[in-house]
Amino acid sequence: MNKICKKTSIIILVLSISSFLFSNSFFSGMTGVNLNYSGSTETNEDNIETYNPDLKLQAFFAGQFNFSDKLWARTEFSINTADFLDENIFNNGTSTNFRIEEISLVIKGELLSATNYFSTFIGTYEQIGSDIFLQKYFGIEPIASKLTTSYLGLSGSNIHKQSGFGIGDVLLLKNTPMAFGLYSYINSDSLNKDNSNIFVFNADLRFATSLQYFTLDILGGIGIPLENTTDDYLIAVQTAYWHAGTNILIGNNYTQSVFLQLGIFNAAFDKTEFNLLKETLYFLLEPRFNFKNCNLDITLYNIPNKNYNNSSDLPFLDGSLGGNINLYVDSVKLGSSFFTLGLNTNISYSNADILSCLGENGTEYTQETFTEQNFNISLAAYASTQFLSGELSCIIKMNFMELSRNNPGKVFSADIGYKTKI
Repeated sequence: MNKICKKTSIIILVLSISSFLFSNSFFSGMTGVNLNYSGSTETNEDNIETYNPDLKLQAFFAGQFNFSDKLWARTEFSINTADFLDENIFNNGTSTNFRIEEISLVIKGELLSATNYFSTFIGTYEQIGSDIFLQKYFGIEPIASKLTTSYLGLSGSNIHKQSGFGIGDVLLLKNTPMAFGLYSYINSDSLNKDNSNIFVFNADLRFATSLQYFTLDILGGIGIPLENTTDDYLIAVQTAYWHAGTNILIGNNYTQSVFLQLGIFNAAFDKTEFNLLKETLYFLLEPRFNFKNCNLDITLYNIPNKNYNNSSDLPFLDGSLGGNINLYVDSVKLGSSFFTLGLNTNISYSNADILSCLGENGTEYTQETFTEQNFNISLAAYASTQFLSGELSCIIKMNFMELSRNNPGKVFSADIGYKTKI
């Protein structure tokens, strides 16, 4: 509990100092908080099963300080706690995952036919896989899949996490809706044989465009490990790593459309071979059908576990490989308020990937992967409405396969969350 108080005090202190220093500047941002209730079934020493409830808190804050129309800073952080109902919370405290997602400084410059945005950043910055880049530079509405909804930041899942310490430069054309980006940054990753972290230098190129019926965001780059492998060289590069990703929307939010995400990260190559790991492939295909206020999204996906931190990050997602049907209705009037009501069905396998369907070494790998222990069938009913100055949402979810795994405590879960602009 003391750790939570200390971290909360630091956050409040930072915000207070920032408000004082930048009192004459413009501030905008978004914050969100979510309570997740779930449970599990435990067996005690007397072989008696008991139900153990869990209550967890997720929250994020993202803000931008505009010092002038040509200089601003952004920050984003998130909090993910362990079980608040654990009796040890009042004695030993509870573990809290506090993440600084982004700290960045941006300088805007005007050219004859374009606007230039130069930035330096620490943390995660404009990562591919989210629609943050498109919203920021083209001012469009969110286009990301509802399957990747999260209360631990603005980005949800990511194809390749552009994180570390680095610089970026984005050129936005004035007369044509196109943007070009260049990034270079250093981070640490477990790329060597013993899985220990090493420093990696990354360089990425980006292109994006947003038209009436077509939206594209594509990024590609390489990572070069900075490790001293011999006594004769200061830095010897034996293997480089390639990463790439794209978001594509054919149509728009008001028409029939298709949303597509493709990506790969940490694909190793050297002068003799190219090694593509199956667990680094990212794929999401989502046809979207719009019938006035009624919407139907059908999703096929392969989202590796490494592309999000844990299962609680994405409440609709149960496994890494599967299909999803999301049916929802907008603008349903109940009393004096308007609601969005939806029903989400998800069928998936945990710890599986799209290449598993093809088998590896005959059919043995497929049989070991697609088992009842890895299979999930879930149904989630959800609702959201405007409340005060933000959006209030609620999710009630059932994972029916937990019954066959003799864990009825994990069948039911519920989330209630709130997001608002500040």
